Amino acid sequence: MKFNGVSIKKYNRIFYWIFRKLFKFLCGVQADIYVQNFDHVHIGKNVRIASGASIIARDHKIENPDEYEKWQDVYIGDYCWISANSVILPGVKLGPHTVVGAGSIVTKSFPNGHCVIVGNPAKKIKDID
Repeated sequence: MKFNGVSIKKYNRIFYWIFRKLFKFLCGVQADIYVQNFDHVHIGKNVRIASGASIIARDHKIENPDEYEKWQDVYIGDYCWISANSVILPGVKLGPHTVVGAGSIVTKSFPNGHCVIVGNPAKKIKDID
Protein backbone atom coordinates (compact mmCIF):
# COMPACT_ATOMS: atom_id res chain seq x y z
CA MET A 1 0.00 0.00 0.00
CA LYS A 2 1.14 3.49 -0.69
CA PHE A 3 -0.36 5.84 1.87
CA ASN A 4 0.48 9.54 1.79
CA GLY A 5 3.35 8.80 -0.55
CA VAL A 6 4.90 6.17 1.78
CA SER A 7 5.07 2.57 0.58
CA ILE A 8 4.05 -0.13 3.05
CA LYS A 9 4.94 -3.62 1.80
CA LYS A 10 5.33 -5.86 4.87
CA TYR A 11 3.37 -6.63 8.00
CA ASN A 12 -0.02 -5.70 6.53
CA ARG A 13 -2.09 -6.80 9.51
CA ILE A 14 0.17 -5.14 12.06
CA PHE A 15 0.21 -1.90 10.07
CA TYR A 16 -3.58 -1.98 9.70
CA TRP A 17 -4.04 -2.46 13.45
CA ILE A 18 -1.60 0.38 14.25
CA PHE A 19 -3.25 2.60 11.60
CA ARG A 20 -6.69 2.07 13.16
CA LYS A 21 -5.46 2.76 16.69
CA LEU A 22 -3.47 5.84 15.65
CA PHE A 23 -6.42 7.17 13.61
CA LYS A 24 -8.75 6.76 16.58
CA PHE A 25 -6.26 8.45 18.91
CA LEU A 26 -5.60 11.43 16.60
CA CYS A 27 -9.11 11.96 15.25
CA GLY A 28 -11.24 10.67 18.09
CA VAL A 29 -13.28 8.35 15.86
CA GLN A 30 -13.10 4.65 15.12
CA ALA A 31 -11.62 3.88 11.71
CA ASP A 32 -13.74 1.05 10.36
CA ILE A 33 -12.04 0.96 6.99
CA TYR A 34 -11.55 -2.31 5.12
CA VAL A 35 -8.57 -2.62 2.80
CA GLN A 36 -8.25 -6.06 1.27
CA ASN A 37 -4.52 -6.04 0.54
CA PHE A 38 -2.16 -3.15 1.21
CA ASP A 39 0.26 -4.24 -1.55
CA HIS A 40 -2.34 -3.56 -4.24
CA VAL A 41 -3.87 -0.33 -2.94
CA HIS A 42 -2.15 2.99 -3.69
CA ILE A 43 -3.43 6.03 -1.82
CA GLY A 44 -2.22 9.55 -2.63
CA LYS A 45 -1.54 12.49 -0.35
CA ASN A 46 -4.20 14.10 1.84
CA VAL A 47 -6.87 11.50 1.12
CA ARG A 48 -9.86 11.42 3.45
CA ILE A 49 -11.52 8.03 4.03
CA ALA A 50 -14.66 7.85 6.18
CA SER A 51 -15.84 4.97 8.36
CA GLY A 52 -17.26 1.92 6.67
CA ALA A 53 -15.37 2.43 3.40
CA SER A 54 -14.04 -0.68 1.65
CA ILE A 55 -11.25 -0.86 -0.90
CA ILE A 56 -11.16 -4.22 -2.64
CA ALA A 57 -8.34 -5.33 -4.94
CA ARG A 58 -9.49 -8.87 -5.77
CA ASP A 59 -12.82 -10.66 -6.17
CA HIS A 60 -14.08 -14.24 -6.23
CA LYS A 61 -14.52 -16.03 -9.55
CA ILE A 62 -18.14 -16.20 -10.68
CA GLU A 63 -17.79 -19.81 -11.84
CA ASN A 64 -16.31 -21.00 -8.53
CA PRO A 65 -16.63 -18.80 -5.42
CA ASP A 66 -13.86 -20.79 -3.71
CA GLU A 67 -11.31 -19.39 -6.19
CA TYR A 68 -10.12 -15.82 -6.63
CA GLU A 69 -9.51 -13.60 -9.65
CA LYS A 70 -6.07 -12.03 -10.18
CA TRP A 71 -5.11 -9.00 -8.07
CA GLN A 72 -5.97 -5.65 -9.67
CA ASP A 73 -4.34 -2.55 -8.24
CA VAL A 74 -6.55 0.26 -6.95
CA TYR A 75 -5.27 3.84 -7.26
CA ILE A 76 -6.71 6.75 -5.31
CA GLY A 77 -5.28 10.13 -6.32
CA ASP A 78 -4.23 13.05 -4.14
CA TYR A 79 -6.86 15.04 -2.22
CA CYS A 80 -9.68 12.51 -2.74
CA TRP A 81 -12.54 12.11 -0.31
CA ILE A 82 -14.08 8.65 0.11
CA SER A 83 -17.34 9.07 2.03
CA ALA A 84 -18.91 6.66 4.52
CA ASN A 85 -19.84 3.12 3.47
CA SER A 86 -18.41 3.50 -0.03
CA VAL A 87 -16.97 0.50 -1.87
CA ILE A 88 -14.15 0.77 -4.39
CA LEU A 89 -13.82 -2.36 -6.52
CA PRO A 90 -10.73 -3.95 -8.13
CA GLY A 91 -8.91 -2.09 -10.90
CA VAL A 92 -10.47 1.32 -10.18
CA LYS A 93 -8.36 4.46 -10.65
CA LEU A 94 -9.59 7.70 -9.11
CA GLY A 95 -7.86 10.87 -10.23
CA PRO A 96 -7.00 13.76 -7.90
CA HIS A 97 -9.75 15.74 -6.16
CA THR A 98 -12.42 13.05 -6.58
CA VAL A 99 -15.28 12.95 -4.07
CA VAL A 100 -17.09 9.62 -3.68
CA GLY A 101 -20.58 10.04 -2.24
CA ALA A 102 -21.74 8.07 0.79
CA GLY A 103 -22.77 4.49 0.05
CA SER A 104 -21.48 4.58 -3.53
CA ILE A 105 -20.18 1.50 -5.32
CA VAL A 106 -17.32 2.51 -7.62
CA THR A 107 -17.10 -0.04 -10.43
CA LYS A 108 -15.19 1.95 -13.07
CA SER A 109 -12.32 4.41 -13.15
CA PHE A 110 -12.46 8.20 -13.14
CA PRO A 111 -8.80 8.91 -13.97
CA ASN A 112 -9.23 12.63 -14.72
CA GLY A 113 -10.58 13.33 -11.24
CA HIS A 114 -11.88 16.76 -10.20
CA CYS A 115 -15.43 15.41 -9.90
CA VAL A 116 -18.13 14.16 -7.56
CA ILE A 117 -19.30 10.58 -8.15
CA VAL A 118 -22.30 8.93 -6.49
CA GLY A 119 -24.60 5.95 -6.78
CA ASN A 120 -24.55 2.25 -7.54
CA PRO A 121 -22.73 2.03 -9.87
CA ALA A 122 -21.08 5.39 -9.27
CA LYS A 123 -21.61 8.04 -11.94
CA LYS A 124 -20.19 11.53 -12.27
CA ILE A 125 -22.73 14.15 -11.24
CA LYS A 126 -20.55 17.24 -10.94
CA ASP A 127 -17.19 18.62 -12.00
CA ILE A 128 -14.94 20.30 -9.43
CA ASP A 129 -12.61 23.14 -10.46
